[in-house]
Amino acid sequence: MSRWFRQAIVVMAVVAVASSTQFASRLRKCRVDNKVALNACLTQTFEDLRPSLRTGIPELSLPPLEPMSMNRIVFRQGDGGVVSVQSVFTNVIVTGLSNFTTRFVDADPRTRVLRVGLTIPSLRVTGIYQLSGNFFFLPAEGNGDFWANFDGVDATGTSQMHVVAGSDGHQRLSVNQTNIDFTIAKLSINLSNLFNGDEVLGPVTNHFINENGKEILRELKPAVVKRLNELVQKVMNDALSQLPVSSFLITSR
Repeated sequence: MSRWFRQAIVVMAVVAVASSTQFASRLRKCRVDNKVALNACLTQTFEDLRPSLRTGIPELSLPPLEPMSMNRIVFRQGDGGVVSVQSVFTNVIVTGLSNFTTRFVDADPRTRVLRVGLTIPSLRVTGIYQLSGNFFFLPAEGNGDFWANFDGVDATGTSQMHVVAGSDGHQRLSVNQTNIDFTIAKLSINLSNLFNGDEVLGPVTNHFINENGKEILRELKPAVVKRLNELVQKVMNDALSQLPVSSFLITSR
């Protein structure tokens, strides 16, 4: 490795540490010796961060929420059940996430369990799909553009927190055993080019999916939750790895 390359890595590391330190200095400091005050402080911290989350927080390795993009999502659900589909979604764009409000934050310092509740008024998802399988008794297959609207989204997440020692001597939090649950008040979906653009089967299938959307979502939910758990846990750990515990929690008087 050339001397110039080693120096460049050192410079980038110093810049990253300095940036995260500057960001951490702007965070609220929450006491952990009073659970009620701790949760109120963390709830307000979530709200404080919301404007920055819209455009991303590079200091915490958090990408922009508006829009949020995902290159590829794969779902495989069921094996001959009432909903049995294999689907691949690419070039996925999600808008509306940054409009969340924090319903509650419940952090238990004793058990180190973190619970967070968010409400999102409306989500819009667009992209390209490939799908084959069955929705109840109705076969479905196709590929093309899709859009989906989800209104009245309530999400609750639970994670187990751990304190780990960083290479710099500072303690940091990490999470595992993340579990996300959600409800959706109203949803509408459109899949273009079903059955190679069949002008009868395509509209009939879209109508059936929308009329039975909540039942279909209930069947697909385990696969959706699994992907959400993986995504949320990775994002949380990427962010927490940049923040010493002492930058946002006061652990003693």
